[in-house]
Amino acid sequence: MPARLEILRSLVAQGTGDPFAYYGLAMELRTQGQWQEAWQIFEALLQSHPDYLAAYAPAAAALVSLGRNEEARTLLRQGIEQCERKGQAHARDQLQTALAAVG
Repeated sequence: MPARLEILRSLVAQGTGDPFAYYGLAMELRTQGQWQEAWQIFEALLQSHPDYLAAYAPAAAALVSLGRNEEARTLLRQGIEQCERKGQAHARDQLQTALAAVG
């Protein structure tokens, strides 16, 4: 296991609740093609920090890679709602583009 992955796992295991640690771990797992575990980490992140907007698109991509397109669409819609609540038009537009790509 690469050192980077070990460090990120350790940060998450410490239970600090830092959303960036979860995001970093999920992204590293995604990069390595470990889609199921990446999704599990994204899911935990978004349950505890639904306003962590950067996680929605890669989390949805993980779901698509797992063949769970309907769940990906639902997740992207939730992200779009969060963007609208926070007034983040650029992030909303990116999620809308991702949603259109999922179909």
